[in-house]
Amino acid sequence: MNESTALLTVSGLGAGYGRTRIVSDVDLRVERGSWHGLLGANGSGKSTLLKAITGQIRLQEGQVLVGGIDMAVAPEQAKSLFGYAVDGADLPEGLTGEQYLGLVASIRGCRADDWPCGDIIAPLSLSRWMKARIGDCSLGTRMKISLAGALLSGPPLLILDESLNGLDPVANWRVRQILAELIRSGRHAVILSTHMVETVAASCTDVIFLEGGRITHRWGPEQLQAAQREAGGFEALVMRTLEKGLH
Repeated sequence: MNESTALLTVSGLGAGYGRTRIVSDVDLRVERGSWHGLLGANGSGKSTLLKAITGQIRLQEGQVLVGGIDMAVAPEQAKSLFGYAVDGADLPEGLTGEQYLGLVASIRGCRADDWPCGDIIAPLSLSRWMKARIGDCSLGTRMKISLAGALLSGPPLLILDESLNGLDPVANWRVRQILAELIRSGRHAVILSTHMVETVAASCTDVIFLEGGRITHRWGPEQLQAAQREAGGFEALVMRTLEKGLH
């Protein structure tokens, strides 16, 4: 993959389930060194959009390129360039954390401890849970295991769907520090879907707002900085945007 190629290019994306369209006309470009926050009310289409981008559901229209590779043409090659943190509830409950990471490592062709920023098992307080069945773990522990799997082999693009939910404050902070370090390296990018506006304001370089399955607002670095200088900061701006969508 050419280093100058955008890690993700989404053009005219439309997706849904059956004949039902959930998201429409989505255009998105994600470059290395950027952290994109994906915001929107419940039912706005955030998860559907990420499932379409990651090839979990077929596109109804449009195109997804990962590192310049067309997801529809070469899905395995495209998927090798990103790590996707699945919902903790969707992890295989019969496996231990250790077995799950071993499975992910075998698929990616790497070691089960090949993380881009050094060991993350101890910092996330996962050591004592690695031999426990995932089904016996709390939601927060499951999310830590899912995040560890997404980070294995240090893929250029990380796609996280509500992945900070359920984490205790220390784990949340440590995960954000790891992601920030990857962004600073200039070799990686992150897409984070979340309702945690304060996290987006503190961490993201770019923000997109989804409403009714369409991107209705975008904020780049300069706009985010300007919003932070206003009364209430970026969080107040997002709350006003959400309130308008409810009326």
